[in-house]
Amino acid sequence: MLKNNLNQNKLILILILSSIIVLTGCQSSGSVSKYHVGTDGLSIAFSPSDPKSIYEGENFGTSIVISNAGSYDIDKNNPAILKTSFDDYRLEFVKSKDNLYTQNVILNGKSANFPKGDELTAEFYFNSLRLTELREGAKTNINYNLCYPYDTELTTVTCIDTKLANRDESAAACASETYDGGTGQGAPIVITKIVPEIMLQTDYVRPQFKIYIENKGTGYVTNVNTCTLTDINDRNSSGRVSVYAELSGKKLECGPDNLASLRLVDSESFIRCYLPNTEKGYARTNKNYLTPLTVKLAYTYTMITSQSIEIKRDDTLEQLPSSGCDSYQIKENNLCVDKCQYCINNPQDSRCKENIPITGFEFTQNFACTCTTQQCDTKLAKGNCIKGYCAGGLECCSANNCDTYQVEINGKCLDKCEYCKINPTDNVLCPSVSTFNFTSASCKSISQLECENYSKNKTCIKGYCGGTNSDRYCTNII
Repeated sequence: MLKNNLNQNKLILILILSSIIVLTGCQSSGSVSKYHVGTDGLSIAFSPSDPKSIYEGENFGTSIVISNAGSYDIDKNNPAILKTSFDDYRLEFVKSKDNLYTQNVILNGKSANFPKGDELTAEFYFNSLRLTELREGAKTNINYNLCYPYDTELTTVTCIDTKLANRDESAAACASETYDGGTGQGAPIVITKIVPEIMLQTDYVRPQFKIYIENKGTGYVTNVNTCTLTDINDRNSSGRVSVYAELSGKKLECGPDNLASLRLVDSESFIRCYLPNTEKGYARTNKNYLTPLTVKLAYTYTMITSQSIEIKRDDTLEQLPSSGCDSYQIKENNLCVDKCQYCINNPQDSRCKENIPITGFEFTQNFACTCTTQQCDTKLAKGNCIKGYCAGGLECCSANNCDTYQVEINGKCLDKCEYCKINPTDNVLCPSVSTFNFTSASCKSISQLECENYSKNKTCIKGYCGGTNSDRYCTNII
């Protein structure tokens, strides 16, 4: 009987050692040990030949190298997006290789086929705009925003520790130990450590794992599954990291209510993954043994890299007449202010009539330099935005989306004629109150010629009505 027990113990020991050799062998061969290390993902490097300074009116090019120094492939089904932005008061875009501001990026990660990872080169060409009269030079940035999907993958071995339930005097095959991921897993979001926790339950133990995750890259996680133009610059979209874990091939539940994700708000966060309640757990009468633990993180990562360019004055060029202000500014009280700000308070100034988007455009108090060029394009047709009146790539736009013949009241667009009938003493929105009686006015379908004739008698006013019929005017003729 004693001999049989000894033989059985030897067999168990051989199996345990074999498991360790196989598991550690898998971990030290192929991509796991050689390529799933480090804290890099995609990166951008500037060409050393790129100019650091240029002259006004000069054409120049820049070249960047995008590398995938991590272990995850970026494929055509979910590509990275590279978006180029710059101050269009200093530079104008000439072309790129594909003549686009925005480009899809597909790059293989490090593997046996790509030991150093894949890389590509992107070229962009610009023209520097003329400086104003009083400027000797200016500095400007070209920004490269790279958004990409990425995964962090880790396979290690962990100990199912049942020894607390056993009174066996023989040495345990293994003991629970904290995994240290200090070298990274070939991705910017790193599993820094995994702390195993064994929960005792009557005749079973239920393992759970406290998984610590940290952003060790130079970018930030965005709360999206795919990079799009609408979210690529959204720093407020503080991202969630999806978490998937397996123990011995069995899927674990992660986070409260099996949410399987966490928000990476600080430098380091953690999540617990545990055996589902539908699983019995591991019998406390069993010996300790090693088993594989797999953790996968999925997220979208964004990084912004800037290239500084100095623009120098070219004294050989004929100087442009100027007030000393930039083209988007007006001098007021010896100070250069944005046209947007100036024209809100001085809408009748002839300089506020430049680049008006539609007939009947008016500056109101809710205009401000708050829109991107893309947002402004959607507002131009309704007269709610005007270009070239703000600095820094922003545009002067209204906070509402109403047409020029409307006002926004409680979030709804109302014809000015109807509004002024209710509020005839509003001298801002109803400036013709002194010459036109709004109290009995309404929008009626009459011809433009009729309205012009009525206008002589101050019984019709243009630009206060709209609708599908263009011949609708505000009149108090019954």
